[in-house]
Amino acid sequence: MYIIHETNNLVAIATVDSDNSKTGPMTQIWIMSRNLPPVESRRTGHDATLQCQGCPYASNQGCYVSPLPLMQIWRVHQSGDYETITMGSPEWSALFNGASVRLGAYGNPSMLPLAMLEDICARAYIWTGYMHDWHLMPVSLAKSYGRFLMASCEPSNVAYAQNLGLRTFTVVSEIPSDRSLGIECLADKAGLQCIDCGL
Repeated sequence: MYIIHETNNLVAIATVDSDNSKTGPMTQIWIMSRNLPPVESRRTGHDATLQCQGCPYASNQGCYVSPLPLMQIWRVHQSGDYETITMGSPEWSALFNGASVRLGAYGNPSMLPLAMLEDICARAYIWTGYMHDWHLMPVSLAKSYGRFLMASCEPSNVAYAQNLGLRTFTVVSEIPSDRSLGIECLADKAGLQCIDCGL
């Protein structure tokens, strides 16, 4: 596990050899509060103003990410046991060159600097990622991040995202008949892991 980006408020940590059955063994990037434990961040609504900005499921309103791995990763970070690596270093190259990368196991990967995201994707064999804050940023910036990330949407704003030229992932409670919202995720429909799909 490595710290790949850190600010006064945020930390982004990359973990390898995931046993996530939906994604497969992708390198996973976790973006979380640097100062608040994830459980506290979610309980107080802090996550909705920082790493999960723009997501209506933040702050324990339906987020599918379990707090258990988040707490484990955060505690190890607080203990100082993660190595910090810098973009372009040999360690960075070893981590991302030819890798399959899930850009946001938790948090919006749009919290990473655009140049960093571009570098990771240029090195990776395959990557996946969603941003739920696309509608809160200037259109030009949303389009720039949209080169690497899908816009995570609700049925109420998916058409707007598509009109901006963004690839979309729509969160629904049941599979709709309206195909403008897209196709059902192939992990759910066909058991295809993200590492093999890449959509």
